[in-house]
Amino acid sequence: MNDIRRPATRCAVLLVAGLLFLIAASRIIHLYGLEMHTDEVWSIWQSLGPPDQIIRWTPYDWPPLYYLMLGGWQALVGIQPYTLRVSSLLLFLISVASLYRIARRLRDEPTAVMVILVYSALGFTIRISTEVRGYMLMITLVIAAFWLMLRYFEHPSVKRAIPLAVSMAAAFWTYFPSVIGFALIGLYSLVVYRRSLWRWWLPGLLALLLAAPIIVTKLPQAALRIVATDTDLPPTLGTALSLNFAELTVSDFVDYPVIIWLALFVAATLLVVWRWRAVQPTTWAFSIWIFVLPMILFALNPWLKFFDKHYSMALVIAIALWIGCGLAYMPRIGRTTLMLVFVALMFFPFTLDYYDDFWRPFSANFQWLSKRIQPGDVLLIDPNKGVDKYYEWAYASKLFFPNGLHFVTDPTGYRRVWYVTFENKRDPETDQRVRQDRLERYFVGPAYLFFRLYEAPPDSQGILFDNGMRFHGADILDESSEIYQSGPLVSRHENETVRLRLWWSVDKPPTNDYSVGLYLMSGMRVVSQVDGPPYVVTLEYPPDLPPQETSRWQPGRYYTEERELTVPDELNARRNAYQIFLSVYQWWDNERVNAPGLDAERLLLLQSIYNETW
Repeated sequence: MNDIRRPATRCAVLLVAGLLFLIAASRIIHLYGLEMHTDEVWSIWQSLGPPDQIIRWTPYDWPPLYYLMLGGWQALVGIQPYTLRVSSLLLFLISVASLYRIARRLRDEPTAVMVILVYSALGFTIRISTEVRGYMLMITLVIAAFWLMLRYFEHPSVKRAIPLAVSMAAAFWTYFPSVIGFALIGLYSLVVYRRSLWRWWLPGLLALLLAAPIIVTKLPQAALRIVATDTDLPPTLGTALSLNFAELTVSDFVDYPVIIWLALFVAATLLVVWRWRAVQPTTWAFSIWIFVLPMILFALNPWLKFFDKHYSMALVIAIALWIGCGLAYMPRIGRTTLMLVFVALMFFPFTLDYYDDFWRPFSANFQWLSKRIQPGDVLLIDPNKGVDKYYEWAYASKLFFPNGLHFVTDPTGYRRVWYVTFENKRDPETDQRVRQDRLERYFVGPAYLFFRLYEAPPDSQGILFDNGMRFHGADILDESSEIYQSGPLVSRHENETVRLRLWWSVDKPPTNDYSVGLYLMSGMRVVSQVDGPPYVVTLEYPPDLPPQETSRWQPGRYYTEERELTVPDELNARRNAYQIFLSVYQWWDNERVNAPGLDAERLLLLQSIYNETW
């Protein structure tokens, strides 16, 4: 591995630009399908405010730089999950470009391409480059610091020391475990630049001064977090190393076989040994990164807990450089084949390990709910583990319901109640009150975050007809048959459909089968009508289609039917007012059944609608 600096050719620039585009595409195609986990939502929630508040809200074991950056990004692009994840993707692309510059400086063009493809195909980098956490910013800053360190020691100057110090301090202001990245950089300089190691005094001192405020205010609290952290590290070094390797290569992707990366690591190691040249200090430095530093971290783990994947994540840089540089020794056809394999791994839709309480489908649930919730609807969270992390609710509500949601603890008096539960752990008393006099309707979500609508009719008391049928009101539906319309929203064009949902019950089973008529009238003139036996539908789940015959209807449940009327096409330039009337009648003689509130024709006025023609 030679420390050589060559000017990039135009073809090389175009190749790298194309690779960056390809790498970005491998992330972008998956961004919409990702559900935010609880730590991502926490990061967003902590940054919903001005800078001074963000600093005060920053967790005690984190520095504030990432949260400040995320707050600024939100001010530019909003709080949609997709746009927030793009910030991590952009940081990742910067890290790829920086790593390319490092590998090209140390070796050559093919090696640099191999390294960035290895780095981009690792499951760990796939994950952190598509989630809203500070990890990607820290990795990017460490890689940038490594590149700036190479430039500084090549031609030491104050001008080059300052950006090196700033990048290291910024990494520390982002995430305290960046010190593992500093260990990588320090070990490399110790092996490669041992005679000029003293030149660290300037960037080191500047970095220390820049990091001093956070060291004084945050580091003691972070130390308490480290002491309290239980990483459940296996007792043997071999098991610990294998688990850490799996975490940094395939991460939390359950169907990403770690054997792929194990085989690539072994092959790269064999190729390095085969091409070993003892005079190459860079090879020695990378060997120490891979084989010595993990053992040091394991030895220190009882005190520092650095062997956890989120604390030792800087080792992913070492893995990418070691495997990429080793595999670059292969013949051209072998390199090309492996590069195509890495591209395929980047695009393959591996599945993250979703488990209860960490990955909960808040975005999916609330997006589904936003298309169905109506004015007057309320949400009731079951007191028995219906919700745990309230900041998730606050973010989801801010995202999908900027005007807020109406939460209640008592469903009494509300027609439509969205009941949020942990299934099989419902509070019995609350569950009974929600179900009382309501239909159990559609739902969304897994058992541990279950949203279900319980709906009562428009008029719970209803109008009792002489035959024992009780009419509980009507709803006018929109085109989706999901949303109820009222007021000016029920205006229609000519030849447009008016869809109604009618609600019924019976005090006692009727002795006969009755028909229902629905009429759209202009004055005394019927312009559209539909009549016959009830057009019953089921709103419940599981579906339980009730009988059409009213003689088979039973007390204690609601019956719903849906009917359509058509607005006529009348040749005039005016506003037309139409009225919708309902009747219950005996099909054998067309005699209408009487009820309180009917007009002289034994018709019940339901709704007025309007139509304007030109």
